[in-house]
Amino acid sequence: MQATLFDNAKPEPVNKLVVQRNDLVNARFALTTLEMRLFMAMLSRIHREDTEFREMRIPVTEVVALSGRRPSSNDYQQLKDMCALLASRVIYIERPSKKKRTNKVTEDAPSFSNTPLMAYADYSSEERALVVRFNDRVRDYLLQLNEGNFTQAQLMQLLKLKSAHSYRIYWLLKQYGSFGSRTVRVDDLKRLLDLDGQYKQFPLFKMRVLDRAKTELAQTNLAFEYDLLRGTGKGVEQIRFRFAPVASEALLTAALALNEWQKALADVGVSKSSIETISGLIDQGKLEPGYVLFVVNQQRGKSSQGKISSLAGAVFTAITKGHALEDYQKSLVARQKAASRKNTKIVAEALRYRLDDVRESYELMNRKKLAKGATFEENLQLVYLSQGFSQVQDAGGVDWLVKE
Repeated sequence: MQATLFDNAKPEPVNKLVVQRNDLVNARFALTTLEMRLFMAMLSRIHREDTEFREMRIPVTEVVALSGRRPSSNDYQQLKDMCALLASRVIYIERPSKKKRTNKVTEDAPSFSNTPLMAYADYSSEERALVVRFNDRVRDYLLQLNEGNFTQAQLMQLLKLKSAHSYRIYWLLKQYGSFGSRTVRVDDLKRLLDLDGQYKQFPLFKMRVLDRAKTELAQTNLAFEYDLLRGTGKGVEQIRFRFAPVASEALLTAALALNEWQKALADVGVSKSSIETISGLIDQGKLEPGYVLFVVNQQRGKSSQGKISSLAGAVFTAITKGHALEDYQKSLVARQKAASRKNTKIVAEALRYRLDDVRESYELMNRKKLAKGATFEENLQLVYLSQGFSQVQDAGGVDWLVKE
C-alpha cells in the first residue's frame, strides 16, 4: 500500500525529495492549487530506479481536506472538475535551436513542444482515490534524472504552500538555491505562470502574486525578499529575488566559490547546465571570462530597452555563438588606447597587476599556445621581472606585480 502525505500514523519523512528536470521547472504552464497538490503527490511516488510511468492511486485527503476533516460534497465536485480539466492541461517547453545560423540577420527560432501532462486522471469512489498516470511524453523530464540538469525539493517544504503561483516561484528559486538570487523579467515571469495579458497594472500583480508568494515562502526554507528593477521607462521591468543560499545536488555545489563571471550569469537567469557549458568553453581556451562579462552587460542594456524577450537565452546564445566577439574586440582596443593615453599623461603613476590575474591570463594564453615561457615562472621572468616589475605583497596578503 502506498503511504500518504497526510497519514498521521506514518508521517512523510521530512527529507523526502521530489525532482524535476530544469526544462519543466522553467516551462510555461498553469495548474490550480488542487492540481499542483496532485502533481506534487505524483512526483513523490516516482522512484529513482523507475524507467516507465505507472498508474498511481492518490487518496483524496492528499489533495483536498488537508486539515483531516472528511471531504465534503464541494470537495468532490472540485475533484470532478479537476479530473475533467487535467486531460487538457498542456505544458509549453521551449528549447534553444541547435542548428547553426545560416542568416546573420535573423536569429534561429527556438524549438518547442506543447506536451500534455497527464495520460488520464480518474476518480474511484470505492477507493476514495484519484487514479492517475503521467503522459509518456514527459518521461524525459521526470524519470532517470542522472545528468545533473534537474532541481530537487523537499516535499515537506512544498506542502506548506497554498497558492499555485507560490509553488511555481518556489521551484524557480530552488533551481538557483546555491546562488542566493535570481533575476527574472516581469514579462518572462508572467509567461512562465501563464499570466500573459493579466495583471496589466503591476501593483495588482505585486499584491496577488509576488507578495502572496513572499508570505507563503516565508514559512519554508526559501524565504525571500525582492527588488523591483526599472528600465529606461518608469515601469518595473525585472524582479531580483534574494534569499539565503540553499544547498542542492541539482545546482553548483555550495562549497564552490563562484567567480565574477559565474555570478553575473546566474544573476541574469542563465541555468546551471548552461553555466557549466560556458565554463567548459573557458577551460578549453575558446572563451575569455572578460567576453562573458561583456556579453552580460551588453544584453542587459538591450533587455532594458525591450529589444530581447529572454535575457538568459540571449546571453547564452551570444556567448556560445560568438555574436558579440567583434564588439568585444573593439572595446578592448578602445580600452587599450585609453589606458595608453592615460599612461602618457601620468608617467609617474605606477603600474600594478594582481598576480592572480596575471596567472589566469598566462593559463589562458598557454592553452592557446601563445604564452611566452614553458612555465608561469618563466613567463613571469620574461614578461614582467625582466622589464622592471617587482613582486610585492600588500597588507591584506595579496600579491602584486608593481613597476614604478
